[in-house]
Amino acid sequence: MLPIDGRRDGHSTRRHPGGKIDRVPTDEDDVRTALIRQWELIAGAVPYIDVARPSRIDGWSNGEVLAHLYVQPHLVSRFLRTASNKEPELGVADNLAGTKALKDVIDTSAQEGALLNKFDISGPLMATRSSVLSAPLAQTIETVQGSISIEDYLVTRCVEAVVHGGDLIEPVAPDPVAEAIAATALLHVLAVSAPNFVAEARALPRGEWINCATGRDIAAGPLSGATPVMS
Repeated sequence: MLPIDGRRDGHSTRRHPGGKIDRVPTDEDDVRTALIRQWELIAGAVPYIDVARPSRIDGWSNGEVLAHLYVQPHLVSRFLRTASNKEPELGVADNLAGTKALKDVIDTSAQEGALLNKFDISGPLMATRSSVLSAPLAQTIETVQGSISIEDYLVTRCVEAVVHGGDLIEPVAPDPVAEAIAATALLHVLAVSAPNFVAEARALPRGEWINCATGRDIAAGPLSGATPVMS
């Protein structure tokens, strides 16, 4: 698993308001290419997915999961157009932990998208692909939750794509680098809310940790009281 320590090792370290350090170590090229590969895996699976079948998300069909994923490249493309050199307000942990506040909006959007048959992510992916691959990672963008570095935002989109790819029935096996990025990002959320459990979480297989961290599975032992860290 990718390290969660203080070494720079060619990766990004950012200090956010309150003096907290929020850092997900990734290869700067990998976060862009891994996200594209993960989206491509989902796009390739769409023709074989029964959109009416219930997904692993309570109350969501496969179609609603796909409709939610369909929106993601559009949002990334829109946010990338706001790139600037300003200091970001948010880090990875802030963004991921804050998604629960948007639950109602996300549910409504997924339901509306499914009614419009917005399932095939390949179109928005192709429209966004070049802008993601050439994104200036050190710059800051404006998102629904606030400003965040492009690198950190793409890390959160890896989490989104890996987790929701696994929510589909049948699940989409994740890109290994995207999965590693997602697992490490979720460790950083845990490091804010329950730092004493990071070592225990890190010892789990990546897929198992991601499922426990996002409430898809129930963690065993003391870690059960510290998870999920996001939903």
